[in-house]
Amino acid sequence: MHVTAANRDKNPNPQGKGNLPTLRDLGDFSAAGVRRKTPVEFFRDYCVSSLVLAARFDFRPVVGRTYYLYSREQGWMLSLVAPQEWGQNLPGDFVAACALRPDMTWEVRFDDLADAPQVTDKLQAFVDAFTSALHEQDDVAAHLPRFVAHLPYYRRLLASSLAASLDLSSPPQQALRQLLDSSAPLLRLRDAPRD
Repeated sequence: MHVTAANRDKNPNPQGKGNLPTLRDLGDFSAAGVRRKTPVEFFRDYCVSSLVLAARFDFRPVVGRTYYLYSREQGWMLSLVAPQEWGQNLPGDFVAACALRPDMTWEVRFDDLADAPQVTDKLQAFVDAFTSALHEQDDVAAHLPRFVAHLPYYRRLLASSLAASLDLSSPPQQALRQLLDSSAPLLRLRDAPRD
C-alpha cells in the first residue's frame, strides 16, 4: 500500500508505538509466585478477586498496596481512600481492605461486618450468585475471565491476569467438581478466613 498524506492522517501511529504502554501494563500485571492451590483456596481467590474486579475504579492498582472496598447502591467501589479519611463524605458502606497479590489474586480482609448486616447480605448474595454460576459450568477453567471486553482497561487487564494465574494454580478439574458438587458452601463471608 502506498502511504499518502491522507492515509497517514487516518493512522497517526503507523509503527504501532501506541501499543507499548499496553504491552508494559501486560508485563506489569503478569502473575508471579504462582503455586498450585487447594480447591477451597482456588474458589476463595477466584470469588473474592471477582468481587474486587466487579467494583468500579479508575486507577492503576499496584501489587501490595492497600485499597478500600465500599458498597454503594449502584454496586461496589474500590478506592485509594480509607474510611477514616473521607470524613462525612463516605461514598458508601465500608466493606473491606484489599491488596493485589503478586499472583494477581486479591487479598480481601473483611474485618468488622458484624455492625453491617445489609453489607454482609449483599456480599453473601454475590458469593451465592458466583457459586451458582460455577455450578452451571462443566469446566471451571474454561470459563475463567481471559478477556472481558466490557470491562474498563485496568479491570480487563487484571481479569486476564487473574485468569492466567488461576490457570497456573488450578487444582485438577475433578477436585474442583467434587468440591462444587459437595453440600459444603464454597465460601461463607460471615466466617470467611482472613489472610
